[in-house]
Amino acid sequence: MSVAVGQCFVKAGASYPDVWQVVSIDRPPVSIAHARLVRLSNPDDRKTLSLVALADRRQYVPHEGSKILRRRLGAL
Repeated sequence: MSVAVGQCFVKAGASYPDVWQVVSIDRPPVSIAHARLVRLSNPDDRKTLSLVALADRRQYVPHEGSKILRRRLGAL
């Protein structure tokens, strides 16, 4: 799976996942490509992850708002 600027992800298996959006991608010629992300609920929170980690569905899954909302409501 390719990762693109603007795409959103959540941590796999999190009960109340934070939604992170890719704001930039750094593809250096010699090392692994990384994505810079911001948390949508607080854009001051930032992190950098390798594209390999974001593509690993055991770690992160693409954001699907309706499914996340259903999981939250189902847990109540």
